[in-house]
Amino acid sequence: MSNITVSGIDSAELKRVLEAGVDHGGNSIEPFADKDGGMPMRCCLADSRAGDNVAIIAWSPFSWHGPYKEVGPIYVHTDPCPSADALDELPEDFDSRAMVLRPYGFNKMIAYHRVRHVPAGESLTAHAKELLAMDDVDFLHGRNVTGGCFSFAASSKTKSSKTK
Repeated sequence: MSNITVSGIDSAELKRVLEAGVDHGGNSIEPFADKDGGMPMRCCLADSRAGDNVAIIAWSPFSWHGPYKEVGPIYVHTDPCPSADALDELPEDFDSRAMVLRPYGFNKMIAYHRVRHVPAGESLTAHAKELLAMDDVDFLHGRNVTGGCFSFAASSKTKSSKTK
């Protein structure tokens, strides 16, 4: 059993947003059929397949208000898919991608001295475990290297924070 929990975006909140037809940025959601596949879905942490119904939506992965509560673009399925609400490790589609791991302290601020740029081919799950074992890291976000878009969240199963 893993000592961390990895998750995509909150499936209940995604359902609410899709039903409302408006994303976290106040934009109308415009679904489309993915012609080629390969888009990184933040709902199930898998790549889309050709023909999937998807949308690009504005999303905030934060449940609290404050200066770090940013909103950015992500890809999601607009039809039900297997959620990634609580996994022990990242799925293969995501685990070896180049990514920035952005750790947050218990004060809900970025732990800049712990930010890690992980090159393609290395295990993001292994890096996340290492960062989450540090006393000053509460949780972390995986972020796209070029755009900075939210990809996933990870937290320790043994720490008792309520800041996620």
